[in-house]
Amino acid sequence: GGLESVGGFGGKAVALAEGTLYANNPGYYKVELERLASASPDAVKEITSKWLSRPVFSLTVEPGERTEGGENRGGAVTSDLKPQTAIQPDQYWNSDLGDNGPSITDAGYAPDRSKLPDVGSLQALDFPDIERGKLKNGMQVIFARRAAVPTVNVAVSFDAGYAADPKDALGTQSLMLAMMDEGTTSLTSTQLAEAQERLGARINANANLDETVVSAFALKANLAPTLDLMADVIRNPAFDAKELERVRAQQLNRISAERKAPNSIATGVLLPAIYGRAHPYGIPPSGTGDPKVVEKLTRDNLVAFHNEWLRPDMAKIFVVGDTTLSEVTGLLNKSLGSWKAPKKAKPEKNFDAKIPVPAPKIILIDRPKSPQSVIAAGKVLSVTGRDDLETLRAANEVFGGSFLSRINMNLRETKGWSYGVRSRISGNKEQQSFMMFAPVQSDKTGASILELRKDLSAFLGDKGVNGEELTRTINGNVRELPGSFETSGDVLRGVRNIEKYGRDDDYYEKLAETYRGMTVEAIDAAARAQLKDDDLLFVIVGDAETVKPQLEDIGLPIEIRSKDANSVPDYERK
Repeated sequence: GGLESVGGFGGKAVALAEGTLYANNPGYYKVELERLASASPDAVKEITSKWLSRPVFSLTVEPGERTEGGENRGGAVTSDLKPQTAIQPDQYWNSDLGDNGPSITDAGYAPDRSKLPDVGSLQALDFPDIERGKLKNGMQVIFARRAAVPTVNVAVSFDAGYAADPKDALGTQSLMLAMMDEGTTSLTSTQLAEAQERLGARINANANLDETVVSAFALKANLAPTLDLMADVIRNPAFDAKELERVRAQQLNRISAERKAPNSIATGVLLPAIYGRAHPYGIPPSGTGDPKVVEKLTRDNLVAFHNEWLRPDMAKIFVVGDTTLSEVTGLLNKSLGSWKAPKKAKPEKNFDAKIPVPAPKIILIDRPKSPQSVIAAGKVLSVTGRDDLETLRAANEVFGGSFLSRINMNLRETKGWSYGVRSRISGNKEQQSFMMFAPVQSDKTGASILELRKDLSAFLGDKGVNGEELTRTINGNVRELPGSFETSGDVLRGVRNIEKYGRDDDYYEKLAETYRGMTVEAIDAAARAQLKDDDLLFVIVGDAETVKPQLEDIGLPIEIRSKDANSVPDYERK
């Protein structure tokens, strides 16, 4: 699966480079794969007995007195390799590998490292064609073929997500999802893990605000049993009482850690404040929930939530990989086609819930002795994820969405008050939000808020997008587009987004032209229509004793709350 990528932490480039470095053969990955495929229990036992045996190697290091400050450590290593006649690819790939296969020196070739490789020509994105089908129970199948490696990625997406969590029982879905890979009615958690290892498969359950997703990675040869295993996880989770207590403790530990982390504290206060607690998005975004609720959830609660929200008439199946729509539909019919929806009406999330009128103010969460403050600011926009947001997102990229953005260059590069400042437009399906995040040194908290407000006011006023920023934004987005869909997993994400936001199937192929057609005037207009500098709500997590005096002259109401790692989500007020 890793060989589908070009490079990064793995991929084709790394496989070729490691083979060249360690075995003097860029095709050495084939040798390794063959050894893995032909390994036997006896061979593994023999090599283990040889190397993991006594006597052991013991090394004792006794540091002496340091005599220098490190100025002679490191440094470049020069190479005496000289460019020679290039080897032809078929000399590697079509020959008998033997032990290590043909080597670079065997072919009389060494790479020219005296200069960087030439930059190739830019290629337009060719997004795979999307095909659609249905199972016999009506479940939609959305498919795209990618055959670079013999693997298949599957995602069964349910219209649920953290937004479906009961308002009086936040954390129910997270606990349910954590329990889904802890065994089924026919397999214990250990047996389920062993079944995945035996197939070379991975099955995961996760969620975001809008969706609950059970996904599977499968080898093409093992697609059928992997789909059967995934279906068992979806339809027949055991919710074993013994496993529940262990998983519950893990979730409570995550909640405790989040409530000690300034970023999590800030977003956990900000979203309920700007969306309102009645809105599906008005919850802390991690979805881990309220510890008092998680402590009391029973197996029956998890079963009830599973039965209510994970049902075939609320799901779509996405498949990307080395198969066909016909083949995978036939296999899915065997594993999920007989799954019937309950007669009870489908549940709904109430996105008509009233969003509070923006009330600009500062909520200060007291975190005594903190040397750094985390500033989070936000507002709800009048657009949804289904609207055309590319121009607005381009405006955000200029203002705060990239390293070279206005606010990052100001607070990080010019002022030196922060390691990194960003803003973003949310990726929700329904009402979008605009948010800014700025971790800053504690004694510059007030000044940083003034700078953020000043930068936004100028951006929306007479200092909108300039020509250099326009060119950089267009070029960056156009040129990175093809690489954004390098793997089947990337394509799966793209296909899911097309379906989620109601885009045309060729949306991504037309995106480059959308970027090229952007103008300064259009980007400025999009920003001015949605972003304002006078209706942002600020949340600060920092030392109140240090920070509060800095906020007096900003001109916004100040509300101070205490930070308690075991408090309820809205934090107890002083």
